[in-house]
Amino acid sequence: MTTAFLPWRVVACHVELPADWRERLVRNLGERPRRLGVFGELALYGATACLAQAGVATLPGRAMLRVASRSACASATVAALEQLESGGPQPFTFLQGQPSQSLAALSRALRWQGDASFLIDEAPEQAARLACCEAAGRELLLGWVNDLPQAETRWYWLRQSADERLPVFTPETFQAF
Repeated sequence: MTTAFLPWRVVACHVELPADWRERLVRNLGERPRRLGVFGELALYGATACLAQAGVATLPGRAMLRVASRSACASATVAALEQLESGGPQPFTFLQGQPSQSLAALSRALRWQGDASFLIDEAPEQAARLACCEAAGRELLLGWVNDLPQAETRWYWLRQSADERLPVFTPETFQAF
């Protein structure tokens, strides 16, 4: 049986956002992230915590990385709009409003190069369904990150496998949070 027909299994999952998540992020990275907005920091925290749960610090080379969100870097966008009153957004605010900055930060933190992309969708299960279709036969690190109206970062490291010791993942599982 080819891997394309095997169910997606959860290798690791991290869905909680503790009050001290920023301090934990610094511990996970070994340093405070620089020039990242809240969205990028949330993505870094969730992804590193998910992989740490599996006892690894790097993402396998053949894996795909997908970050999905309802509204992307909303807090940076709000800050940029506020800065328009005084002459326009500052360069770091502008950069923090770009979701691609979180992908670059994730790649650097996970010491990984590969297929990474960002998706905005109102429905988490739709984002998960698309990511699973794209990643068929590969491993997938899938995150759902939002900074407004409430901070959330939820991550799944998935692999298609017949290993029944690992829980099955479905797009509806991704929506459940």
